[in-house]
Amino acid sequence: MRILLATALLLIMLTGNAHAHFIWLLPSTAQDGSTSVDVYFGESAEPDDPDLLKMVEGTQVRSIGPNGSVQKLDLVRDEDRLWAKLADPACLVEATHDLGVIERGDKTFRLKYYAKSGPSQSPLWDLADVPQPPALNLIPKLDGDKLQLSVIFEGKPAAKAEVKSISPKGDEVTGETDQAGHINLPFSESGTYSIRARVIESKPGELKGKPFSETRHYATLAMNAKSEQPTEAPKLEPMAQGVTSFGGAMLDGRLYIFGGHTGSAHSYSLLEQGNQLLSLDLKTGKWQELAEGPHSQGLALIAHGDKLYRIGGFTAKNAKGEEDDLWSLDTVVAFDTKSNKWEQLPSLPQPRSSFDAALLGDVIYVIGGWKMAGDAESVWHETAWKLDLSKTPLKWEALPKPPFQRRALAVAAHDGKIYAIGGMQKEGGPTTRTDVFDPKTQTWTQGPNLVIVGDDKKAGGITGFGASAFDVGGELFVSTIKGTLQRLSADGSKWEVVDNTPTARFFHRMLPVDKDHLLMVGGANMEVGKFEEVEILDVSKYRKSGK
Repeated sequence: MRILLATALLLIMLTGNAHAHFIWLLPSTAQDGSTSVDVYFGESAEPDDPDLLKMVEGTQVRSIGPNGSVQKLDLVRDEDRLWAKLADPACLVEATHDLGVIERGDKTFRLKYYAKSGPSQSPLWDLADVPQPPALNLIPKLDGDKLQLSVIFEGKPAAKAEVKSISPKGDEVTGETDQAGHINLPFSESGTYSIRARVIESKPGELKGKPFSETRHYATLAMNAKSEQPTEAPKLEPMAQGVTSFGGAMLDGRLYIFGGHTGSAHSYSLLEQGNQLLSLDLKTGKWQELAEGPHSQGLALIAHGDKLYRIGGFTAKNAKGEEDDLWSLDTVVAFDTKSNKWEQLPSLPQPRSSFDAALLGDVIYVIGGWKMAGDAESVWHETAWKLDLSKTPLKWEALPKPPFQRRALAVAAHDGKIYAIGGMQKEGGPTTRTDVFDPKTQTWTQGPNLVIVGDDKKAGGITGFGASAFDVGGELFVSTIKGTLQRLSADGSKWEVVDNTPTARFFHRMLPVDKDHLLMVGGANMEVGKFEEVEILDVSKYRKSGK
């Protein structure tokens, strides 16, 4: 029934009794840092009737990266969405689709669609050697509040091509290209502009036994104006209670935290450990209690798809005032944010706490930590593990043995590698050392040490203890106990102090809001105690490229 409805609606559109529909591409970046591109079928670059997506499921989509490198994208059809993953938010995306031979009254024509999208300021628009460019190609060039659009057909400027632009407010501008294939369009409002061009090729032909008198080519371009600039930081409610050594993750515009230590320094008991999954909506700034789990701290929380993965940690079995009875956990569970339910997953090969974890692609990496088991001596782990979420059944696999034993470290994914930063050593106390694991070569190498500032040099370099790190916009940042915000250099050879954070925290979480902002939550300071304030850091000004 849905397919019949979609077919009927398409015939109505093509006979001129409804708004015309075209293919559009619109990339986006999720709050967890992942990027994707949506395929829309409508009058402008926004969702329309999802039933109509059936008509364009065969669309061919590709991305164009630095130096013109091309990658075919695999489309995924959900109930109301047609989309594909993007490896790089800075790339361009292109689509082509041949709808075949269409009959409209006494006219029989072939209908071809093309679509493009990407950052308005991208240098990739000027690339002239991209293989197999679309037959009808739109090339934008910004000039202040104007956009000069070049319409190219079969490699030559298309004069008198029909062009229509729809502003973010819905205002329409129509016109034709000049002899050089150019047209100037307004481009001053914040939001997405939906631009399309038409060229009619008056050349008869035949397709699959069906003759046609002409081919109608429609190309679209979706681009954002001004809204690509850093957004104003939202006002966020403080935490109801300060917490350290908890799990934290970002997913779909929400901050999630689980567990953590709520008591005073060096005081451990069951009731001084959190057991709730809490969520902060960055749009409303409000906290919400979602679910409960075991009282625990020293764990990790990873976001992937629609799920949150809670890994390890330790629980205190003793009551407050009693002798510490601390036990590391091997528990691994997933929380489905759609159904609000926990799901048991394969346990860690060994109980583990005071470690960190990171997601690279579909793979979770768990590195560092130790095993506590009541009165027994704590065992510092010499192993590291990965869990590939794309494989069935799920199974923990060992990584090559790390060249260190550390806990209270920060682990982050960056540039296709996993970085293990700072922490406490089994022997030698705190360290500022960085170790790097390359999944492609399955090797560990030593990276640069964190920068030690001020009187920390006299204290043995505590800078790396309880730090937090994350990649945002292709840059790797780390925030330290001494209040420095450090960024990895372009060649990966050194850390650079780019600023001081508003508050100096350790055992906190620093997580990505979007490509230009990081969020600081939880943690403590030796002088002021635990923090309840949630802070947003604008890191766009620290970009190595100056963007």
